[in-house]
Amino acid sequence: MENLPLPILVEILSRLGDSTDLARCRLASRTLRFLSCDVRSISVVCSRERFLRSRAPATRDFIIPFRTLVLNLLSFLSGSEGALRSLSISAEVPDAAGADEEEDDVGFDDADDLHLTSADFLSQCLPSVALGLTSLSIGDYWCQACWRPSTALQVISEQCCNLLNLEMKNASLSVDGLKPMPKLTNLRLEFIRLDDEDLDKVNESFPSLKILKLIGVGGLRKPTISLPHLRICHWTVSNFPLCLAVHAPNLVELKLECVEPKYLVLEAPLLSQINLKIKKPGGLIKVHSFPYLNSIKLKTSDLKGIKRLFEGCKAVTKLELEGFQSSNANESFGKFTALDIVSTFPNVDELKLGPGAWTQLENYVSSSISSQWRKLKRLSIKLPPVDLDIELVSSVLNFCMPSCEVAVLIHKDSSDSIKNRTIGRCRSHFPIFKWKWGIWKESCVDNFMDLHYEINF
Repeated sequence: MENLPLPILVEILSRLGDSTDLARCRLASRTLRFLSCDVRSISVVCSRERFLRSRAPATRDFIIPFRTLVLNLLSFLSGSEGALRSLSISAEVPDAAGADEEEDDVGFDDADDLHLTSADFLSQCLPSVALGLTSLSIGDYWCQACWRPSTALQVISEQCCNLLNLEMKNASLSVDGLKPMPKLTNLRLEFIRLDDEDLDKVNESFPSLKILKLIGVGGLRKPTISLPHLRICHWTVSNFPLCLAVHAPNLVELKLECVEPKYLVLEAPLLSQINLKIKKPGGLIKVHSFPYLNSIKLKTSDLKGIKRLFEGCKAVTKLELEGFQSSNANESFGKFTALDIVSTFPNVDELKLGPGAWTQLENYVSSSISSQWRKLKRLSIKLPPVDLDIELVSSVLNFCMPSCEVAVLIHKDSSDSIKNRTIGRCRSHFPIFKWKWGIWKESCVDNFMDLHYEINF
């Protein structure tokens, strides 16, 4: 490495990212120590191991507080003013099993050594590096931040005037004093308690946003997103607001997860991809026309309502449907048929049906199917762990082209007899189709249609 040009060495150090690796390089040679102050990207993480050591009585007095380490590092990096472009500060949450028995992981922690969104802390560490920062990410320790509302946004908006990307996680934030940040294009707030119930301050202060991700942001009552330049929006609503509204004339990709909105408005005429998860689609849902919409992922308890929800979306070619599995045997959902799908989306050629959607699907009996409906080129079905209804499969295949590729994914808990009968019946009854078989299992994370599967050819 000593023979490499100095700018190349700086590039290598900048791509290390982790502050621990950078510290090791600083100890390796004087050249690397000299150049390390010019790194453009750094990530400082309080690991689980360090957290637990800092709580142990025997070592508590010998551990330098994490925030002090951050301040020392940023003071060192400020030697080359404006060089640092990306800064990430975070604290890993210790596993409950690995924590000390006396440490309450889920309650409030009176200490503030890991309160990283503290306005006082940010006022000390940001001024030395704020001039060149274009990306800032702060992951707070929730046990210390949950009941300490912070004006961190005010400090960031005052200090980081050139910021393009901002991420905040696990914090309680106040929008008081927040100043406009016209250069910011990417904002992610994850597991944040926000005191602005209508998001008005966010709309006003970040007018140039192109990417907005609100993941589990609480404290919202009647939130409205109104951003003229927004292109991508991911919004996971954590509570039960009375109404939700999205007004974004340039939005092309929307992922929205909510439970039971009383009033939902989606106004995005250029939308091309939508991933919508509504557990109980009650109340008034007002969806404007989407002439450019070509891809839909929908998970809801009422798949019968797809026609009402997406009427007029004739450009859709990819459709993925899933229904919620009910634990209440007496709770019934409205049935729908394959005809409801193809009549609502006449140009769909790729259809995926999850196990919940397959449960809600009912047989459509017809003596003849017009050739204009035989559009499906690719069909994927994730079967629940029950025996196959061959008539139901037949009713869906009536809308498939003869050369359609059909992937049938059988649940891993299905018995061998069910698996063998399913494969045998499909092959014998419908030999003209191209069949693929696989096993699917539920992912540990309950994301929309987030099912892991393998295709066995």
